[in-house]
Amino acid sequence: MSTVLVVEDSRSQRECISNQLSWSGLDVIQACDGVEALEQIQANCPDVVLLDIIMPRMDGYGVCNLLKANPQTQNIPVIFLTGKGQHFALYWSIKHAEAYVAKPWQPKELLDTIKRVLIDTKNLPKSASAAAWTEYGISILKMIELYECRADAWTKYSTQILRLYDYAITAFNQALDIDCTYSFADQYQRQVQKRWDSILEKLEQTKPCNVCRYYYGKEGLICAVHPSGSMEKPCQDWDFRA
Repeated sequence: MSTVLVVEDSRSQRECISNQLSWSGLDVIQACDGVEALEQIQANCPDVVLLDIIMPRMDGYGVCNLLKANPQTQNIPVIFLTGKGQHFALYWSIKHAEAYVAKPWQPKELLDTIKRVLIDTKNLPKSASAAAWTEYGISILKMIELYECRADAWTKYSTQILRLYDYAITAFNQALDIDCTYSFADQYQRQVQKRWDSILEKLEQTKPCNVCRYYYGKEGLICAVHPSGSMEKPCQDWDFRA
């Protein structure tokens, strides 16, 4: 039985699609945005991803880029869900994804499209070379730079940035595991590790939470508000009304 990841920020549409696919005999997992989609892909490796385009935190283009750059997930077919008037989305999906289905979708068309892309991509070769993992890491770094250049990078996108750094380090380490002499991967691994260590150092120096006195992320706890919010606000994990 094939597993479909449904990525849609509208809860009603997500549930509707999921129910239709479940009734058709498919296993369905869900994600409400691009960041959660990447988490589900890493944890479950679905057979096909049904992907909305306009979503909070990370849009469908970003998810598709990382999915196709990752040697472990590059052969997972992507079907974009596109709204009326999204002409660029149609062009982009034809070029980068396996298929697209326009909203409002027809259940039969959606199911037929899923079956078709599953057959078309069943026996695609897999690439797991050091060069492929390095290219994946570079793709992640480019996305990190897009986030970090924003004025509200660390107040609005901290979760995405921290997660992407983790993915980048993993990618370069994977490349070096395959070929420890691959200098290109080693160069980028050192660069991103240095940036990551600097971020961790800054987080350790952040003003602690007023209640439990832990820094953001220290000893596995995420209770202080920085960098996801104002340093003057109390910890949101505690209820002060009691």
